[in-house]
Amino acid sequence: MSYSLEQVQQASRLFFELLRKKVLPLDDPAAAECLQDTASYDALQYVAKEAGCRVMNSGHRLHLLVNPLGSVFATNFTQLKNKYSRIERKTHLHTINIIILVFLAEMDQDETNFKPGQDSMSYIQIADQVSSLFQAWIQMDEDGRFSRQWQLDIQAMHKVWSSLYMQTKSQGESDLLSRGANSRIGLIHEGMKLLEEEKLVFISEQEKRIFPREELYERMRYLYHDVDRYQELRGLIGRTLAEKEGEVHAAD
Repeated sequence: MSYSLEQVQQASRLFFELLRKKVLPLDDPAAAECLQDTASYDALQYVAKEAGCRVMNSGHRLHLLVNPLGSVFATNFTQLKNKYSRIERKTHLHTINIIILVFLAEMDQDETNFKPGQDSMSYIQIADQVSSLFQAWIQMDEDGRFSRQWQLDIQAMHKVWSSLYMQTKSQGESDLLSRGANSRIGLIHEGMKLLEEEKLVFISEQEKRIFPREELYERMRYLYHDVDRYQELRGLIGRTLAEKEGEVHAAD
């Protein structure tokens, strides 16, 4: 299909605006202009595809998604390390992935009753849940079979997490979240900043809490729920934490 110069210009304007902002409401002038013309919107998808990206329309917002492979905008580990100096090794990145999944699993339970400004998790809550996960998983991974089954390097991630110190509640309330290069709260903050830069969460540094944005629920509904790996790990995290909680109640 051929596109006119005007259609290509409209598509290009919107693509670069999405590249800059990650997410745009449908009533944004650049989005509205392009969406009024089917050919211009097709041109946008073509431009995105050529760049190794795709545009997701949730019905409320446009999301720019970067393909993990074959995209000129894909971020490899070296680039990520340069951008986030705290991420020193791939194992730290893998641990951050688990931290993010713990947050997503907690938020991805009842999206129909999402309460903007009320649903949230504190940094201490995330730290406690990640600790519970690694405690349970390391016990199941004595022979490495659990790691192989789930394609997770449990031993290495547990070593990283155990090497980080945990602030007390009073320290967590008084220290800045960006402090503590060797702290669990600091590593959690790195993971949450990745979500914040994608416009998916709001971080309240004063409250030490992470609040999901509506954009996060759109991303889960129209993207993550179709990813088998996400669903598998989300289920594993949910089962593990439920079992740990059951053990605590039984002990009481």
